[in-house]
Amino acid sequence: MEEQGKVSIWVGNLSSRNDLDKYMEEVFDEEGDSTSQFMTDFKIDYMDNQFLEVDFNNQKISLHQKLEGCSYLDSFRNQLPDTNENFNSLICLYNFKYSALIKDCNNLEYLGCFNYK
Repeated sequence: MEEQGKVSIWVGNLSSRNDLDKYMEEVFDEEGDSTSQFMTDFKIDYMDNQFLEVDFNNQKISLHQKLEGCSYLDSFRNQLPDTNENFNSLICLYNFKYSALIKDCNNLEYLGCFNYK
């Protein structure tokens, strides 16, 4: 659900940048509504792609390294959970509060929703 000042974050390990791009690729129906495999898997009805950041690295790196360069990181960095896991894929959806219906799917895990400025 859209909500100003919130960022919902997913992390995981996919096999390639191409797989991540395909997973996020929008498909439009006859009425002009769009969806993606990501939206279907996590039961998201609508998201505004202008507030979406997606990143892939060939090597798995720590969460804090993975988030470097993300918009508004300094405003939510201290809210992030401590984890020793490493990831190669990241999805940040700004101005969106995910209801956490699905916690993980297709090698992606919902990390949480955080306040940002």
